[in-house]
Amino acid sequence: MLTKKEGHVLIVKFFILYMGISLSLFANISIENAWYSVEKQNDALKASKADIHHAQLKKESAEGMYLPSVSLIGSYTHLDDAINLDTSGVSGLLASLPIPIAFPSEIDFLDQDIALVDLQVLYPLYVGGKIDAAQDAYSAKVAEAKAKHRIAKDKAFLQLIKLYYGVVVTKSLYHTRVESEKALKLHYSNAKKLKKEGQISRVELLNARVKLDMAKIETKKALQKMEIVTSALYTMIKRKQMPSSKLFVSKKIGTKDQYSTQSTEAYAAIDVLNAKSQQASAMIEVEEAAWYPEVLGYANVNLHKGDSPFEELAPQWMIGVGVKFDLFSRKDRAKEVEAAKVLRSKVDALTVQAKDDLRLAVKKTYDEIMLYRDEFNSLSTSLVLARENYKLRSLAFKEGLATSVEVVDAQTLLRGAKAQRLNAAYNYVKSLAALCVLSGERERFFTFEKSGKGIR
Repeated sequence: MLTKKEGHVLIVKFFILYMGISLSLFANISIENAWYSVEKQNDALKASKADIHHAQLKKESAEGMYLPSVSLIGSYTHLDDAINLDTSGVSGLLASLPIPIAFPSEIDFLDQDIALVDLQVLYPLYVGGKIDAAQDAYSAKVAEAKAKHRIAKDKAFLQLIKLYYGVVVTKSLYHTRVESEKALKLHYSNAKKLKKEGQISRVELLNARVKLDMAKIETKKALQKMEIVTSALYTMIKRKQMPSSKLFVSKKIGTKDQYSTQSTEAYAAIDVLNAKSQQASAMIEVEEAAWYPEVLGYANVNLHKGDSPFEELAPQWMIGVGVKFDLFSRKDRAKEVEAAKVLRSKVDALTVQAKDDLRLAVKKTYDEIMLYRDEFNSLSTSLVLARENYKLRSLAFKEGLATSVEVVDAQTLLRGAKAQRLNAAYNYVKSLAALCVLSGERERFFTFEKSGKGIR
């Protein structure tokens, strides 16, 4: 039995555990933790990871090609008649001797029913390099599967960045719309007061009302858009947690040449083409092996045979070496080798083109990042100006020195400056993530995120 004090302690511990679990379920999630969640639970990534396992198992299975094959072979044969040896001449001659000797006139040389069981061993001693080439091909397929898995992870990562920061942006834009609606409500309230006092016309009051109604509609649209993007994020990370990481802009991200060099060495798509090239090289070796003989060691052990004289004469076991060389083949071996070389040349050409395209993509993405960063910095100044302008117009309207249209225009300008600044930061983050992927350094994005300047 627990004492009263022990019972209280147990209840407190349970409450703390329950609250910890509850907070972990509903707490906000950082971009890095969101990515770890996607890595573990994304179904597309699980599928591509299964492709790696499949390729590895095929490679391990092919390692047995170096080993001998051992087979148990059984056969049953029924002849139309037993094979007999006619010895009537011999038996007649022996019977005519002074001392007659009995001898059968017919000997069963081979029974009509023949049953054999053999243990057969075949061991490839030399096959012209086919086995080594096959091993290289399977290793290349494993490398290809791993590279494709990285491509799948890159796609999932970019999709997460788009959705995660999409929620951040749409949430901020929704709050901006709410603030704008509140400001227009206050403006409409002030307009009604001024109308009663005769300081503004009915047209200006109606204009304030129309702008307020339009703001309400835009707020609902912003809320709906935020809910759609949030739902997509929940589906991807498989948990209902809102983002905690902010949009950011980094001061330094490295030079364009650094990313260009890294991309041609580490980008997953280049690794896929390299693996394809290795497979093509292995195929050339397989085709060239057709010009060489095959040497095979073999052994056979008889486990069961009949008792007829012919079967009794068969050896109990045998061992030997066989050689096979195709003097003429239905396939043109030279053309097969040439075709394999053409395939490798094709892959090599695609690799060169892919590297050129990759350098161009890196340059384009890097330039976009610089452009979005400059745009963000410029819009930050514009935002300060828009706030001051709206503040002055609102005060002037209260004093009867500005019209309702001027106040609404100032509010629209302020809202637009906030939205453009957010979109510039959003585009910056997406392009930075793309640059990290192109350079094969996906995880580097989180370093930029932690060191960058967060945007409110």
